[in-house]
Amino acid sequence: MTTLSKEAFLAITAVAWSDGLLRKNEAAGLLKAARDVGLEGEPFAEIELAVREGVDLDQVDLAALAGSERARTYAFAMWLAKIDGVVNTDELAALRRLGERLELPDHKLKAAASAAFDVACLPGGNRPDKFDFETLEQRLLEKLPALMSGD
Repeated sequence: MTTLSKEAFLAITAVAWSDGLLRKNEAAGLLKAARDVGLEGEPFAEIELAVREGVDLDQVDLAALAGSERARTYAFAMWLAKIDGVVNTDELAALRRLGERLELPDHKLKAAASAAFDVACLPGGNRPDKFDFETLEQRLLEKLPALMSGD
């Protein structure tokens, strides 16, 4: 089962809010994904608050994220930013900042973005409530085998 930490979801939420608008379906998809990976209690409540009110990416502690979680976090954020068909300048800036904060080299960021694009192209891939973590992980494993297999 895929796991993402509270911090990963907060970072993804920060990117999603970067253009000043979090659509209802994006918010529902983020919360569903957090539930699907087993987050509950106080961590889930923090994500709910961030989804409602926004969160500053620079306030999220990403230091404890392992390599594969860093790649999944970036890929999920990229996928969510692409959902409406356009990644605007605010979202691009937030994604660049997230990539810097995750300390992933450019080729790994591009591979994670490519994996997110692959998932977005699947039937239902443009619907946050249908986000498929397992397919994303499979695509990341194909594109970044060393990173995904060695936390």
